[in-house]
Amino acid sequence: MTLDQLIYNYELARRNADRAGSADDRETYFDLVAYYEKRIRSVRGEAIPFWTRPPRDELPEGRYE
Repeated sequence: MTLDQLIYNYELARRNADRAGSADDRETYFDLVAYYEKRIRSVRGEAIPFWTRPPRDELPEGRYE
């Protein structure tokens, strides 16, 4: 699943939890919210090293791209 899909499903689960008619349904949707939060954090955590570069003082000599 892509990050966009995870975020969409997370938002959908939150809306469904807010609109749930019974406590059991609400609990199920809150479980889904927690599940998608965990997956989103995991995907973002894996992607961050590719989005950032090391500080200039940690770059090899003569390489300032």
